[in-house]
Amino acid sequence: MRVLMIGAGGVALTRPLDWVVKAGYEVWLLGDVDPYETEAPKNYRYFPTVWRKYQEEFTNTYPYEDRMAEEMAEPLRKLADEFQPDIIHVHAIGWHAQCCVLANLSPLVVSAWGFLNHLLQPEKESSKHKDRVSQVFKHTGVLIVETPNLIEKSKALLNPEQRVELIPLGTNPKHFRSGVTKDLPKWRREILKIDEEATILLSPRGWSKLYNHEQIFTAYTQAFPQFTKPTVLVFSKLGRAGGEEAVTIYESISKQAQQLGLLENLRWMPALPYSFMPTGYNLADVIINYPTNDAFPSTLIEAVACERPVITCDLPAYRGTFIEEFCTLVESENPEALAKAMIKVVNQPPQERESHLAKARQAIVEQYDEANLQNRLFRVYEDLASTTKPISA
Repeated sequence: MRVLMIGAGGVALTRPLDWVVKAGYEVWLLGDVDPYETEAPKNYRYFPTVWRKYQEEFTNTYPYEDRMAEEMAEPLRKLADEFQPDIIHVHAIGWHAQCCVLANLSPLVVSAWGFLNHLLQPEKESSKHKDRVSQVFKHTGVLIVETPNLIEKSKALLNPEQRVELIPLGTNPKHFRSGVTKDLPKWRREILKIDEEATILLSPRGWSKLYNHEQIFTAYTQAFPQFTKPTVLVFSKLGRAGGEEAVTIYESISKQAQQLGLLENLRWMPALPYSFMPTGYNLADVIINYPTNDAFPSTLIEAVACERPVITCDLPAYRGTFIEEFCTLVESENPEALAKAMIKVVNQPPQERESHLAKARQAIVEQYDEANLQNRLFRVYEDLASTTKPISA
């Protein structure tokens, strides 16, 4: 089977891409970055979009998405005509999906990856984005959503012959588990410079205003006097991906921490390759997740698979999932409520939550084992390919 994948990059694309490549399908990727840049598999070819050209000229490519889609429509159409794919799978309903519409490609497999959150909070989405979604839906054969709340809401916007499938990223529970890393105290000392007896609060999401690092820090400063044990706050190390906005947030937090005498209580987790992420979670005692908006994050699936307690904001995309039952939920945009949750979880004796965390992990094993989710994606491909052939006109 020949699969043409299209998308920006990041874990939402690279994980399904890796599934398909390892399954032996012939795969061409039209993307912003090449995940296999150093060593390309024999059944894989990469074709760049114009994104990098715009990134070199502009700090923020968002205002130029329509122009990028228009520039890439003809090259994409020619690519599809040459490759003659059995499946065209586009990730996210952004400018890459718009490019598919302009290239008149159908039927598409479309992974939403958070771009349908306006169906859960209709008042927060722009009419322009709704128009783009409507256009993409006209070219869609199968829509893949990552959270159960979107299934019926999406079906209401599609024709009966168009399918909606629930396929989140999931995880490998044999890899993401508690105790996977030997000598964790040594890792804590050498990577984070933290004593063994200290409690670690880890905020693992990337640097962006979306992920509310400043509110997490504010909550930590409020909770700090009431912790009954030494407690440090760990953020991911600042990289280049967040741009100027991320640098501003980072510098603001560092300045506040210095003024409050808490700079020694902040640590920075270095960027870890995906294979080492279980170590990252196991280094932590508590995971903090507090975005303003979100899709359905693999972060929480992985953290719970490692039997880490999770404090998270209560977002519509999380409802009807294990998050409601097994995570500590906090009102969004409320640092005081987040502080109270930190105090409660940090001061709780670990043995009191062992049974709860074991049940949470079992839910991940049963519902989010990526081996099962891969098979579900492959069945979608096979069913669609057996009944239709992607076309460009």
